[in-house]
Parts: sequence; structure tokens; C-alpha cells
Amino acid sequence: MMKIAKKLRTLALGAILLAGVGCGKAPLYSNVSERQANEMISILRTRNMDVGKIAGAENMWTVVVANTDFSSAVEILNLFGYPRDDFSTLGKVFQKSGLVSSPTEERARFMYAISESIAETISHITGVVTARVNIVLPTTNSFTEAITPSSASVFILYRQGTNIEDSVRDIKNLVTNSIEGLSYDKVSVALFQAPVVSDAISEGNQMINLLGIHMTHSSIWVFLLLFLIVAVAVAAISFVGAKILYDYMTVKRDEKERLKAAALGDKPAEAVAGEKFAESPEKNEPEEE
Repeated sequence: MMKIAKKLRTLALGAILLAGVGCGKAPLYSNVSERQANEMISILRTRNMDVGKIAGAENMWTVVVANTDFSSAVEILNLFGYPRDDFSTLGKVFQKSGLVSSPTEERARFMYAISESIAETISHITGVVTARVNIVLPTTNSFTEAITPSSASVFILYRQGTNIEDSVRDIKNLVTNSIEGLSYDKVSVALFQAPVVSDAISEGNQMINLLGIHMTHSSIWVFLLLFLIVAVAVAAISFVGAKILYDYMTVKRDEKERLKAAALGDKPAEAVAGEKFAESPEKNEPEEE
């Protein structure tokens, strides 16, 4: 009996630990700036998700979210362009090194650095999810002395509901004024609309009140399952405990009765008990004449 009670207690403890794991948090994105972490937390909390941040090394942060919201959080943040791209700066591209670069390598690095700088600037425009800029600097043909003019192409992924089309002229002016020798008509801008957050995600993360606990639709079934496991384990432990207590009280009562009978008959308790169990049904039958 005691072994069964011990197993049931172990089962209940395992269910409680499982509930703790199910309600825990998992790292979502690491090594992000505090600004990005706060923006991601703001987006997810407006959708009633349990999200937070943990400080890391060198002023970097880790965004953590409830295990039940992990998949939805990744999908939503991707639609909003998070985490943001880590653009390279001129300082990173042209770091000092002991190697001597060729003019072609220096030119390619310079074009890449300018493209990254312009793309980062465009990504700060409201509604822009992702921005990419490709530029072509002028080249001279040594045989014909013909000069290929500079050109640039801009790719922009934007969120629905933003009037990014009205900013195309300003974007082209921005790129034109950032590259020497580039004319306005040599800049092309391609706009693409990002997918919208599905209604299923929004509905799955609406908060409800269950037994005084606020939770989302996506986590209610996990909570109910864990609650049922814990309730069954507690009920089983209570039943076994009550049975053990009843058996113990019965033994104590029988022992008390034997001692009382022994005291009244001036006989040892063992003798009284022996006489009680030695009685047979034949003694209760009437004698034959």
C-alpha cells in the first residue's frame, strides 16, 4: 500500500513539473539591441503574448516568450521584419588589416558599404519591413573611352496599410543624392507587399479568463490537460491515504477492545484473543438429549 502511495506522489510531482515546463519561457531571439528587443516585445504584447527580455553581454538582450506562443511569435515577428537586418557600416567594411587590397576589391567593398548604408536608411521609413539597394558605379572602357553611367535599384518589402507608394519620389531622391554622379532617372524602386498577420494567429492569442487565470486560446487545452492530470493524481493520493488511515484506525480499535476485555476478565490480552478466535460454530449449537 505504501509503495502505491509513493508512486502516486511521484506521478503528481511529475505532473506539477510538467505544468511548470509547459508554462515556462523559451528564448526567441538572442544578441539583439535593446531597441529591437523593446519593439518586438511591444508587437507581441499587443497580441496578448507572455513575452519578456533578459540582459546579455555587451548591452545585448535576449527576447523570451511562453512556450505555447513560440511558433506564433516567430511568424508575427517575421511579418514585421524582425529581427532587423544587421547592416554593415563603412567602418566595418574598411577595417584596417595587414593585407593590401587591389583596386577592384576596394571598389567592390566601397559599393557594398554604400549599398548597406542606403538600405539601412530606407529601412527606418515607417512601414518598411526589408530594404535592399544594389548600385553600379561608373566605369570607363580603356579602348573606347566610353563611360558607363551610375545606376541603382531599390527593393522594398512593406506592410499593408502604409502609403509607401507616396514616398517613392523621396526614396529616389535619397538614393540619387547619396551616390556621386547618379541621376534621378537611373534609380528604380520595386515595391512588394508583405503578407498580413492571419486571423488564425490573432484569434489564437486572444486572452480569456479561466478559473481566474488569464490565458490565450492556444494554451487553454494544455492547461486543461495538465489540470486534469494533477486533479487525478491528487484524488488517487487522497483515496490511498484515506484507506491507510481507515485500516490503521481499525487495528487500533480491535487492539483497544482486546485490552478492555482482558482487563474485565483478569486474563492476559493474548489469552482473550486466543479464546475469541478458538471459538467454533459447534459451540453455539444446542446439545443433543
